[in-house]
Amino acid sequence: MNHSVNLPDLRRAWQGTPWIVLAVAAFVFLAPNVDLATALQWHDGQRLGQLLLLGVVLLLLGAPHNLRATADAWSCLRPWVRWAWSMALALGLVSSVLAALPRWALLEWGLLCLLLTGVFAVAAQRRTGGEKLDGWLVLLFYAAATAYTVSSAVIYMTMLLAGPAYGQAFNVLEMYHGFSNVRFFGYLQTMLLPFLLLPAMWWGTTLTRRILLWSVPIAWWMLVIGSGSRGTWVALLVGMIAVLLFAGRPGRFWMRWQLAALVGGGVCYVFFVLLVPQWLAQPAVYLHRTGEIMSLSLRELLWTEALQFAWQQPWLGIGPMHYAQAAARVAAHPHNAVLQWLAEWGIPAALLLTALCATAGLAFAGHVRRVVQADGSRVPVQVALLAALAGAAAQSMVDGILVMPVSQTLLVLLCGWAMGLYFEERRCTAQGDIFGRAAVAVVALAAATLVARGVVPEIGRIAEREQAYLTAYPPENPALPNLMPRFWTQGRIE
Repeated sequence: MNHSVNLPDLRRAWQGTPWIVLAVAAFVFLAPNVDLATALQWHDGQRLGQLLLLGVVLLLLGAPHNLRATADAWSCLRPWVRWAWSMALALGLVSSVLAALPRWALLEWGLLCLLLTGVFAVAAQRRTGGEKLDGWLVLLFYAAATAYTVSSAVIYMTMLLAGPAYGQAFNVLEMYHGFSNVRFFGYLQTMLLPFLLLPAMWWGTTLTRRILLWSVPIAWWMLVIGSGSRGTWVALLVGMIAVLLFAGRPGRFWMRWQLAALVGGGVCYVFFVLLVPQWLAQPAVYLHRTGEIMSLSLRELLWTEALQFAWQQPWLGIGPMHYAQAAARVAAHPHNAVLQWLAEWGIPAALLLTALCATAGLAFAGHVRRVVQADGSRVPVQVALLAALAGAAAQSMVDGILVMPVSQTLLVLLCGWAMGLYFEERRCTAQGDIFGRAAVAVVALAAATLVARGVVPEIGRIAEREQAYLTAYPPENPALPNLMPRFWTQGRIE
């Protein structure tokens, strides 16, 4: 028997494995479920994990076939789109150099370039991975949600059974682990919930399987209801509306299942969260915000400041990340993506970025419409992608979904996935030349250098920066420190 290793076969297997997609997907699984830096805040640990992931992606792009495929994906964009992206990034670079604190501005600019490189790398690997990769990503999303649900269930049972012995009330907030703020988990819910019913819809061939596969999305809807995160509620609603508008009969079928899961989540919330603690006569703390349904929670102040900065510096803005330096001590970002670009990058770059994102969204919506019209027998993954991306776009208008490390990385995966599907439909065969590959490599290496230059001085003093800030600006309630996350948990730059 011949046990010799066939090197050409091994090389083809290595090159055919979507390592970049797997690395990004692994981070999406681990970040909400594993504390990546136990000595630091969750946000800081997730940021460090994201930086490690980007380093891995850069190493993988060092392989010639990955660099070539990524450059090919960039070449598949229409010429005017490539020019618009190049112009927006050039304006952002100039703004960063001229900013009050260039190291921080260049850090954010470099991070955006690395994330965009990741989008094209994911798109390239989806083009070669095909439908099989779609199924694996849906399963990974479901596994991530399952792991989170199990952890929340364990915390729930612990509060009910052990809480009274220690005089502890039932606190719903404890069920939202893994993030420095419950709203950051809401970003994950916006983008993952649209996928969580697909396993039941595709593989729920028996009643037992359907019950088991339905349990996770129902639990996540229960967590949505209990979170009090109004941005997530709006985002999920916008995602559903987008599906109704563009996804035809499969979209309406998916919508009915989502509404059924919402009803199931509501029933579970009433029973497990409201009634059970009451039956056990246990004090309870909830996150109900119905009284604040019309409140902007100081966002009007944040938005007004962003507009003032855009008025003061209309051409280049005050510099990437510099809202965290110039704004009042309410938040380190304006909770609105467009206003953030206007204030920090200037009006020309903001208009370019907004137009690019809107054009990409409409192009993918048109792609979804064509896909469901061609084959309406099954709910395709494009329906869930449309809901997730439309919801994320809506939430970026009221929250920091473009700022936080987990949501940023998940957006890289979803946008690259959608781009790969769109290129597949267009049967794009464009190939980048040697200059295109060199440009991708140079931009990625320059961006990595700027990110390293911005991060290295902070690595050993993350906790020290936080404590120094709290000492200088002590919170009114010591249990609720007024740290304002941006790049780090202490997001203010000074």
